[in-house]
Amino acid sequence: MRFLVVILFAIAVIAAAFHFAKPLPGTNFDESFLPKASTVHYVAAGHDASVAGLFWIKGLTELGESYLTGKEYAYLGHVAELSTSLDSLFYTPYYFVGGVTPIDAPDTSDFSVLRRASRVYPENWRLSLYYALRLGRGPYPNRAEAANVMRKYFDSPDTTIPDHIRTIYRSFEIDEMQTETALETVLNDVMQPRFKKFRASFYSKILRLIGYKGLINDVEKDEHYQKVKTLVDGMADGKIHPAIVYRELLAMKKIRDDELAEIKAKEAAADSTATKDTTATTDSTATAVDTVATVDTTAAASAPADSSAN
Repeated sequence: MRFLVVILFAIAVIAAAFHFAKPLPGTNFDESFLPKASTVHYVAAGHDASVAGLFWIKGLTELGESYLTGKEYAYLGHVAELSTSLDSLFYTPYYFVGGVTPIDAPDTSDFSVLRRASRVYPENWRLSLYYALRLGRGPYPNRAEAANVMRKYFDSPDTTIPDHIRTIYRSFEIDEMQTETALETVLNDVMQPRFKKFRASFYSKILRLIGYKGLINDVEKDEHYQKVKTLVDGMADGKIHPAIVYRELLAMKKIRDDELAEIKAKEAAADSTATKDTTATTDSTATAVDTVATVDTTAAASAPADSSAN
């Protein structure tokens, strides 16, 4: 009984201490001044994984507060870089940064994190896909490198990889080409045995190449999709000559907005030049007429004087 009283008294003292204690001062931790991983490595004294977790938890806390306050948090990539530099097997920062970072985000601090993820976890196609999308469709497109990142997954034994992910490396390569060259490349891929089971994905690729980039809700009713399908299937089955398919698909090419704007700009420049030339010609003609009229008036005025003199 005596020990129980002592324990209850100790608990009451601790509770009172927490209740009346002053709040701890803020740490004023600022991620914009994160230390280098090499420096933290020496301070961690062999506990790199634990310290990496502490930095990452702090970064997530700051991210959560930014959602509540409406302020932008721009240091998640930097915190992830520090955490994964200390512990390269720390999977959570890789997956989290790749998942929450917009593809077109101008801040590229996540590039080094995703590059490390692709290297440390080469069998994880999702981490590589995050990196490839940032490379190929980010603020500084590098589609050739994006294709290199995803090429290894085409023949991967991983059964969880969707078909369109297996062939996405070809999409990055095709995006680097001109329309005519890209279309020829796609048609060549259709005829290759290794791409035989991916034939349906080529319909969408071809539509995107010739300018129909919108999502098709009902492929059965879309005339462009059905025409592409008929031509490609006919070529693959040996019923239509590839040259005819190429010509027909190229004839379907839709003028893109940027191409249309360029054409209009050239036409406007040509019209402006023609207007200037016409104005210059008109002014020159008017000047010549005025000069002739002046000469004729002068001659007419001097004629009576000459007659009086005679």
